[in-house]
Amino acid sequence: MAAVELTVFHVILLLWSLRTAESQVIALTGCESYCGGIEIPYPFGMTKRCFLDERFKIHCNSSSGVPKLTLNGTDLPVIYISVSYSTIYVKFPIAFANCGVKDRSTVVDLEGSPFLFSSEDDFVARGCSNLTLMHQNNSTFGGCLSICYENRGRLIASCSGINSCQTRDPSDMIDGDSALVVVLDWGIDRRVFESLIENGSYNTLSYTSTCKDMNTSINSTIQSPIVQCSCNPDFEGNAYLSGICQEDTAYVSYRRKINAKMAGLGVGVGFGALFLFIGLWWLYKVFKRKRCEKLKKKYFKRNGDLLLQEQLSSGEVNVEKIKMFPSKELDKA
Repeated sequence: MAAVELTVFHVILLLWSLRTAESQVIALTGCESYCGGIEIPYPFGMTKRCFLDERFKIHCNSSSGVPKLTLNGTDLPVIYISVSYSTIYVKFPIAFANCGVKDRSTVVDLEGSPFLFSSEDDFVARGCSNLTLMHQNNSTFGGCLSICYENRGRLIASCSGINSCQTRDPSDMIDGDSALVVVLDWGIDRRVFESLIENGSYNTLSYTSTCKDMNTSINSTIQSPIVQCSCNPDFEGNAYLSGICQEDTAYVSYRRKINAKMAGLGVGVGFGALFLFIGLWWLYKVFKRKRCEKLKKKYFKRNGDLLLQEQLSSGEVNVEKIKMFPSKELDKA
C-alpha cells in the first residue's frame, strides 16, 4: 500500500510540474477548453468543430455530478493532456488472470489511433511462475518471465524476475478491476498534417514552433507516420494551433530585466566617462598652469633676475635710462 501511495504522489507531483511549465494552453475560438478542471487543448475537443478528427474527441460526462473525461473509442479516463510534450495521461486497467476472480478478456485496442504507449511506461507482471507476452497482429515482440522463490519478501518489490517481472513498451492490456496512470504519446497523422498545410491552416514558416515525425518502434500500433509539434525555446502556447506560439512571459520578463540592467549600465558608463573626461581636463589645466609658472621662473633667472631685483629693492632705478620699444620692433627682434 505504501508503494501505491508513493506512486500516486509521484504522479501528482509530475502533473503539477507539467501544469506549471505549461501555463498557456489554447483551444479553438469559441470552444470549451475545460471539463472538471482539466484543460482540453486543440487538437482535442468536445464538440464537432473543436477537435481535429474523431480520434481526438473527448467525452465529458457530468451526469454523476463529478465530470468524467474519457477518450473517444477507448473509454479510457483522461487525467491530463499536454501539448508541450504531446502526451496524454489516462487511467489504464490492470489485467487479472488466474487470480481467483473472473478473468477479463476485453482488450483496449489502440490500433489505428494516433496514440502510442510511451517509453516512460513499464509493463509489469506480478506473481509466481508468470510468462507474460506482448503481441500484435499474431506476432510476439516482447514479454517477461517470473520464477518462484520462497523468500519472496526481499525481492517482490524489485521486479527482478523472481516472483515478478517487467519490460518496456507495452502494446495493449486486458481490462480488469483496477487502473494505473499510463502515459500515451500522440501526434497528428502525416496526411492530415499535410492537408492542414495545403489549406493554410498551419504555418510551417513560423520560427516559434517545430514539427517532426514521431519516433515509433516495430511494436507501434501506429499505421501511418505521426507528426508531433512543439514550441521552440523561449516560446509557449499550443504549437498545434496554426503553428504560432507566443513569447514565454517568464522569458520576456527576464529579458526586460536584462535590458533594464544594460540600460542602467550604459548610463553608468556614460556618466563615468564624463567624469573621467572632466578629471583629465582639470589635470591638464593644472599641469599647464604649473608648466607656465616654471617657464616664467626659468626665463626670469635667464634675464638677470637678481640684478633687476636689487635695483628694484634699492630704488636706484633711473627712469631716464628706461626706453620704450614699440610692439612691432619687439616682434621683429
